[in-house]
Amino acid sequence: MIQKILKTPEHRFSNLKDYPFKPNYMDVGGVNMHYVDEGDKNNKVIFLFHGQPSWSYLYRHMIPQLVNEGYRVIAPDLIGFGKSDKPTHSRDHSYSAHVKWMSTFIEKLGIKHAAAFMQDWGGMIGLRVLANNPEWLDRLVVANTALAESKGFERWITPTMLKVIRSTSLNPTIESLEKKMNYANWAGYFSRSKKLEIGKIMQLLTTKNLSKDEMEAYDAPFPTPDYYAGPRKMPEIVVSDLDKAYEDWQKLKQWTNPVLTLFSDKDPFLADQGYDKLFQQNFPGAKGQPHITVTDASHFLQEDQSSELVSRILKWLNQTKF
Repeated sequence: MIQKILKTPEHRFSNLKDYPFKPNYMDVGGVNMHYVDEGDKNNKVIFLFHGQPSWSYLYRHMIPQLVNEGYRVIAPDLIGFGKSDKPTHSRDHSYSAHVKWMSTFIEKLGIKHAAAFMQDWGGMIGLRVLANNPEWLDRLVVANTALAESKGFERWITPTMLKVIRSTSLNPTIESLEKKMNYANWAGYFSRSKKLEIGKIMQLLTTKNLSKDEMEAYDAPFPTPDYYAGPRKMPEIVVSDLDKAYEDWQKLKQWTNPVLTLFSDKDPFLADQGYDKLFQQNFPGAKGQPHITVTDASHFLQEDQSSELVSRILKWLNQTKF
């Protein structure tokens, strides 16, 4: 049972730039998940899943464009992020817990045959939800994300190797992250930095210039270090729960609906690493689809190329008769 839960004071979200959306909340097992729900309730649904350390603010430009095209758009905040509740102990933020929370959210909504755009941890969590709820989606777009397919010896050695890599980073700062953006510095920063400068982190992983107001909006969910448990823990659990993640990946290979990949050309973690090809080669519904590499876009391509993403998604949904 979760011992302590914080809720970010609402005033932290007052007058956010380009984020006029009405808040919605759902109990997903003792914690409240916030979500944006815009558009006519009778329209076809597109889910937008974010990752770490962002929240649904990341989709502020895409939401109205998709709604204007006649879709209902649902964008949840992961537990520990955005306007959702924030368990304060790191042990509560396990990979399996996040999958369970999101699974509960999807099951309680009761929406089936929808579409989804998943990025970063939004994919690592959302894909596992889909594996066990295959009728939830009819269309899937994945961007700058991955799902572990480690097996045998790899499942034992990979977490150990990454733990060693993380421990070799000293005390990364924003400046050292800017000089060398890699897993060790990323994990080290989030685990050991006394103050997490989320707005500045987001700026490091975008190609466009974020305004002061936009960076403050990314800082808003975390007024003090007491709220940091979610973003602190995420880099540590990237290779946890590997057996179950592997099982879910095998289930996903049997999912035959259309899949589109939209990865970035300037993502310091995933660009040119073949993760998009992994989806293209393993998902039956990805074959023959108009996959592209989104240019002039870093890890958070929703900030860099929101209009292009919307255009590509809308065109593809129409082509596949969604």
